Amino acid sequence: MLFTALSCPQCGAPLPRQASWRTVSCAHCGATVTRSKSVVEAARFREARARVYAQACSACAPALRVVNWRTQRFRILAPLGRGEHAEVYLAERMGPLPQRLTLKLGYPETKPGVLAAEADVLASLQQSSVQGAAYYTQHLPRPMAAGVTDDGNGPEREVLLLCHPSGYWGSLADVMHYAPTGIDPRHAVWIWRRILEVLAFVHASAWTHGDLAPEHLLAHPRDHGVLIIGWSRAQPIANSSAVARDLMQSAWVIRALLCGGDDRPTWSERIPAPLAELLRRSSEEAAWCARAGARGLDEALVVAAREAFGPARFIPFNPTAAYCV
Repeated sequence: MLFTALSCPQCGAPLPRQASWRTVSCAHCGATVTRSKSVVEAARFREARARVYAQACSACAPALRVVNWRTQRFRILAPLGRGEHAEVYLAERMGPLPQRLTLKLGYPETKPGVLAAEADVLASLQQSSVQGAAYYTQHLPRPMAAGVTDDGNGPEREVLLLCHPSGYWGSLADVMHYAPTGIDPRHAVWIWRRILEVLAFVHASAWTHGDLAPEHLLAHPRDHGVLIIGWSRAQPIANSSAVARDLMQSAWVIRALLCGGDDRPTWSERIPAPLAELLRRSSEEAAWCARAGARGLDEALVVAAREAFGPARFIPFNPTAAYCV
């Protein structure tokens, strides 16, 4: 049988047998010894990380705005929009492991806790046990953290950090900008269906959005996807009228997309009768929406689309083209 004797590489003194599987201190000279060459002491790792982080931060372009939060710094890359409570930016975490994300920065006058509450709602939805959650939560923002800025040169501002979704072109408000007279009704069908399937999940998870508007719906042209953002007015479901409100708001968004974006858009002759009737009922009859629910409305939309356009087929979506056809 072979035996292995371990000795201290600094003084040659014998080491205890525990040195075979963990870091030990030499009883003779006090050196810290480990058998593995790949092990790095935590203190040494933290020192190296701090050096690399400082170098990365010092190399940043001085013209870029920087937001400090706890021990991290985020440089603003581009504005994404302005909401009721916050500015929204594409940002990048500074340091040796940069990461791009969406950063919501509350206005100085924003009531404290608004963005933290939004983060809690999104976290609750991400943790939902409703069937299909793994799929539906991909169409909702994913919160990373929330807190207040630590700039040291002005009033604290609330901040919400979100994973940045890839592939999303812009909001439905941007789509309406490029199609001021309305989009192709066939695209309105898949957009509405994507909204309704996520709302069905949200309602089954006992939440309502409360503020569905074109600005709060991001479009993914290639995959025909929709991401619902803007959750600051979300509330736990109190009654069926709250569900109906979400569904009616979704119908008004589709009416705006089809008819040009006015507050009460007029009907266009390009909208097939079955789709027009469903939109009218969904946007004006709260009791019917409450009875149908998101899934019932989606089923009615499938029937109306089949009557209007025949069997479903994929039509490429180009938001910047006239009528989005």
